[in-house]
Amino acid sequence: MVDETTVADPVVELGSALRGAMDGVATAIRDSNEALRTLIDERLPARPADGTTWSTSGATQTSLHRLNPAPEAEPQRDTALLPGGERAARLSVYDRFDAMKWTRGDFEIAGIIYGATREAPNVSRIEPPEDFQRAWRHHLFETGQPLMVREGNRIRAMDTAETGYGLELIGAQYESELWAAARGQDPLLASIRSIPMTAPTTYIPTDGALPEMLLVAENTASNSSVYTTSKTASSRATLTAKKFTIQSMWSGELEQDSIIQFTPFIREKLQQSLAYFLPSAMYNGDTTNAATGNINLDDADPADTKHYLAFDGIRHYWLVDATGQGKDMAGAIDLTEILRARGKLMVMGDDVDDDTNNANWGAAVDDLMLVTDWTTYLSLQNNASFATVDKYGPGAAVLTGELGRIFGIRCFAPAYASKTEADGKAAEVESSNTKGQITLFNRRGFIRGERAGLSTYFARVQGRDQFLLELYTRQAFTRHGTGVAAGIYNITV
Repeated sequence: MVDETTVADPVVELGSALRGAMDGVATAIRDSNEALRTLIDERLPARPADGTTWSTSGATQTSLHRLNPAPEAEPQRDTALLPGGERAARLSVYDRFDAMKWTRGDFEIAGIIYGATREAPNVSRIEPPEDFQRAWRHHLFETGQPLMVREGNRIRAMDTAETGYGLELIGAQYESELWAAARGQDPLLASIRSIPMTAPTTYIPTDGALPEMLLVAENTASNSSVYTTSKTASSRATLTAKKFTIQSMWSGELEQDSIIQFTPFIREKLQQSLAYFLPSAMYNGDTTNAATGNINLDDADPADTKHYLAFDGIRHYWLVDATGQGKDMAGAIDLTEILRARGKLMVMGDDVDDDTNNANWGAAVDDLMLVTDWTTYLSLQNNASFATVDKYGPGAAVLTGELGRIFGIRCFAPAYASKTEADGKAAEVESSNTKGQITLFNRRGFIRGERAGLSTYFARVQGRDQFLLELYTRQAFTRHGTGVAAGIYNITV
């Protein structure tokens, strides 16, 4: 016999139970939403009137929507943190280069070096490290300073694909930095006026004698004679550019960090070289290139590459060109002779009737400079007239440790001003140069011309595993007057 009893399907029973539970949850949610909407409607009238419209969005929504928000004040912003702001720039690149006090010129010089490894064939490229590339882009493109690009230089587009390429072709900021540092280190270089030269040889007009002012009668007749004319004398000085160079060899064993480490060293050495050799050429210059006679090498033939062969300088004027402007001291310095040397800077005549030359290069004390060798400088510093407070006041050497001025004239002793022999010229054997020397001149009586600024190149020398650093400049120097300098030589020190 078959049992026909009906058995309930468990799946159907589970489904029914779930539907019942969900219906209960839905009912609870509806009741909750209704209660929440009632509560909101009761509280809205009590909300402060601030110009904002509030509402509910229906029974199925459990949040408020702000339909018309009142304007809110923007938070105070620090503009320095915005793009281009000073603090933003500093925060974005403060790294080891800031710690090393790198300048924009440093990045350009380093770029020249890195770029040299890219141009040389069969040479492994030295890739700039990422932090260098970021700092380089910041200093050359993000600081707001205009790029100083030489005329005729190629410029590559700088983007992510070109990062690192063209580093050596961008900018010439290092030039102005080197010049500024060199002028800061040498008073003579900083004081001599400089003009740009548009040609290798440039003529500078200079003043001559004054046109004479004449006493004449009034012309009243129609046929009166013309007045006597006065000539206005004029002259000119010639600036001829001469080429100077620095050639330095560096080991080929270069890598990322070694370049970064010695770049400031390179810049410092270039600054020191400019601050020494260029003013030395202006001060010691003598174009005499023979076995004897040059004031810097009186008993030998100087090498053709010596910097002092470029032009006749300040010391040459009173030692050779106008020997009457010099004084053979033949003993210890007599301070009165410094005043006499200043008197020689006046080229005005003592005959009012005949001489109309108006030049007095010794009148303005602020334009005068006194250059001496170091031993003579120390001797002057120890002189009783300048050493003690009772004689020289608060500027006395015993207080300042230096001799800044003599009779109001600025005094300094650069390394290129050396002792000489008794005739005022230097011998080849250093031990023969035992006599002190003083040069007094008016800085406005001389002028420097600049035909070309600084050009720097860095390239690999094939077959030597070396790199060559090259620096070039074209400079000129001349005087444009008579009586612009005087000197004292053969000083016992």
